[in-house]
Amino acid sequence: MMKTPKRIAQVKPAIALLAGFAALGLAGCETGGTAGPGIGTAAGAAAGAGAGRLLFGNNATGMLIGGAVGGLAGNMTLDRQAETRRQQEGEAARDAEMQRQLDFERQRALQAAETEREIEERRLFEQWQRERAAQG
Repeated sequence: MMKTPKRIAQVKPAIALLAGFAALGLAGCETGGTAGPGIGTAAGAAAGAGAGRLLFGNNATGMLIGGAVGGLAGNMTLDRQAETRRQQEGEAARDAEMQRQLDFERQRALQAAETEREIEERRLFEQWQRERAAQG
């Protein structure tokens, strides 16, 4: 089955539209992807449904398939990257909190050791004073 010139004329804008949506998706990734969860899926589904309509006319099945494929693509690109980034930020925050706790414990141990040393020096000084007083 050969495509008619009219059908080819409909496919070319659809391909350009798909390329435009792909570029927008990549631009969303480039800006840090700070959108909320599910935004990539919803945007991809909308773009896919629009592309399905351009490719298949007003065919509901074509639009549904386009929406499903677009939603999956949006989920795989934007939503998964955002989730991965949130997980990494959470791990970094936990690591920073653990490091602060370790630093606190280390400082507390150093202060305790310093206090013990001062007490021991004070005890030795007082013992020395008593021995001097006993000799004198």
